[in-house]
Amino acid sequence: MVSQTLTWRLHAASRDYRLAVENAAHIIDCALTKGPFIISWSGGKDSTAVCHIVKSIGANTPIVVQFDDCDWPEKKPYIQAVCKAQGWIIHEVYPSFSVWEFASKYKIGFDALTDANHSLTRESFLVPLEQERQRLKCIGSFLGLRSEESRARKLNHAMRGPLYQLKNGTWHCSPLSNWRTETVFAYLVDHGIAVNPCYLKNAIRRPEEIRLSWAMPTPNSLTYGDMEHIRIYYPQQFRRLRDIAVPY
Repeated sequence: MVSQTLTWRLHAASRDYRLAVENAAHIIDCALTKGPFIISWSGGKDSTAVCHIVKSIGANTPIVVQFDDCDWPEKKPYIQAVCKAQGWIIHEVYPSFSVWEFASKYKIGFDALTDANHSLTRESFLVPLEQERQRLKCIGSFLGLRSEESRARKLNHAMRGPLYQLKNGTWHCSPLSNWRTETVFAYLVDHGIAVNPCYLKNAIRRPEEIRLSWAMPTPNSLTYGDMEHIRIYYPQQFRRLRDIAVPY
């Protein structure tokens, strides 16, 4: 961890880092001229960096966090600790059903989950956030999405850019869309923001290789050893997954 932190600090001293931060700030400024936005904060590294840089520019921008019973154990304590350190207040939203029960019904780890995954994401994650955005009378959302994380995000950025409006009039802004992973970690250490412990508790991958989602494996993630990682670092979670017939 010491060598990783040193690498991030060295990157934070680079010209590329400075230009990336300046570009993100410009994108945020452009978004806020259109009206009020919310910040969608997951507790992951990207949305945490978005949270900090947006709040440094638009201090009154509300932060919305979705919680459910399939979160990593560190999520809520981490968010609470960062909020205390930064003086942030958050709006909490929850799905109307148990994600674990839904996942159990569709047998996590089997093809059935792949078929149901889109609706699960929409109903448990996206819908509560969207309802809160509307309640707060905000026109759009700041998101911690980056192009290098997936081909779909790269194509979306190429077609629409980091700030765009949907057909229904809602705005989406991803100010870090062109940032590299090390730039995100560099931003966190540069501003004294703690890194989510989930990035530091993995026997399989380096922090730069980890993407946080729910605390459950999908068929794809099983091929990368996530069940073994969960067995080592989250034995209680592993037993819970085992009890709902996850293959391992």
